[in-house]
Amino acid sequence: MNTKQAIKYYKDHFKKINYYQLMLNTVMYDKETVAPRKGNKERNEAIAYIDGELFSLETEPKFIEAVTQLSKEDLGKELNREIQLANKYLQDIIKFTKEESMAWEMARMESFDAWEKAKHTNNYKLFEPHLIKLINMSKERAKKRNPKISAYDLYLDDYEEGMTMKDYDKFFELIKKELLPLIKQVNANQDKVDDSFLYKYYPKDKQEKFMKDVLHFIGFDKGWGYMGVSEHPFTNGFTENDVRITTAYDEHNITACVFSIIHEVGHAYYEHQVDHKYQGTMIHKMISSGMHESQSRFNENYLGRRKSFWKSLYPKLQKYFPENLADVSLDDFIRAINASKSSLIRTDSDELTYPIHILIRYEIEKGIFEGKIQTKELNKLWNKKYKEYLGIDVPNDTKGILQDVHWSDANFGYFPTYALGSAIGAQLLNTMEKKIKIDELLEKNKFAKIEEYLKDNLQKYGALYDYNSLLKMVTGEKFNPKYYVNYLKNKYKKLYKIK
Repeated sequence: MNTKQAIKYYKDHFKKINYYQLMLNTVMYDKETVAPRKGNKERNEAIAYIDGELFSLETEPKFIEAVTQLSKEDLGKELNREIQLANKYLQDIIKFTKEESMAWEMARMESFDAWEKAKHTNNYKLFEPHLIKLINMSKERAKKRNPKISAYDLYLDDYEEGMTMKDYDKFFELIKKELLPLIKQVNANQDKVDDSFLYKYYPKDKQEKFMKDVLHFIGFDKGWGYMGVSEHPFTNGFTENDVRITTAYDEHNITACVFSIIHEVGHAYYEHQVDHKYQGTMIHKMISSGMHESQSRFNENYLGRRKSFWKSLYPKLQKYFPENLADVSLDDFIRAINASKSSLIRTDSDELTYPIHILIRYEIEKGIFEGKIQTKELNKLWNKKYKEYLGIDVPNDTKGILQDVHWSDANFGYFPTYALGSAIGAQLLNTMEKKIKIDELLEKNKFAKIEEYLKDNLQKYGALYDYNSLLKMVTGEKFNPKYYVNYLKNKYKKLYKIK
């Protein structure tokens, strides 16, 4: 093929791949939301079969030939990046057979089903063999993909291009040094902030009504977005105009649903606001996880916990729950939703303790893949680390090792990007506050203007640049965690009156 023919073949064939992926995403979204659980066996078999057909498309010899040929040519910045990402992906999957790919997909689906049942019944033993199987399979897959580097470095790079254990070790050492002492000080001053009213009884039906107000305020448009309910909140970007999120309700924690929605809509905006010309390309599909999490964590914390965000929303929340909030002022509410205390659930945790939740998961994953941690009875190690770092006892595995969905899907290496994204968000905030009047825009119900800034300066590029290059474009410097540490120290010392 000449260059022109190779480009045309690549684009035409990749379109077919996208169609298969869209169908798989649709079935997977249904599986985790509305599909009857008794249909899982047949559904899983169908998904594995379609995944096998997708694998055949992705590894079609002529397609590989086209990508290999184009990877050696200068096609311009955008197409060069597109082919680079496609080639990186292909070089990994061609190491496996179709049968191995189908077996991997089936193992992950069966693992998810076991995790969901284990979480509901508080029975880690139901999930443990599936988790151990996925860990062992992941180690073997890493050897096939690239035996020259450590398995965990390989998986870290999958989610954040260029990041290694060395990079994350340095980051988390800073977190431990700077934040653990502050957490202890905050825990000793719990009487300074009352947040008890957040954990009264909040009926689900009223929460659902209020969430419509929240979605309206942050501009989640039904024309391109849909929200469902799942065991664990997530976002799936099918296309730029079909982005689906989920949430979960807790009738004794009003903030759980609120902040999960604000978080997931941050992801949704990113999927929706990538430049249209990248629709259906690897530049849209391969966005850095750290940058993606920076947008969700930015929405959730750097916007969602501000007083200006709640100026118009809080009176509506009070009307839905007068029995709990009628006598609670806006200022007291804001102090409460920003309170910090050592807690069990990562997704419900405050900004200060959140990176410690991620640190725990990072240390376990790293230890597993370095062979320093045994896979049997990981729940006990989990509980031990929560006691060590956060000083709390884990009462059961549902609130412990079973709380997150990620390991059931073999997403090893993803967790660290949550902390990375939080830190990136603080760096973005430092720049944005010099460029736009965030509080004024929120108070005037102009949330869209903030998202417009994020689109124009960051989101529209998708995966055209790696996260450090993109961050430098937006903020003027590469990743610098000092903004994150300083933000947290200043905020919580002030809130808890710590000198």
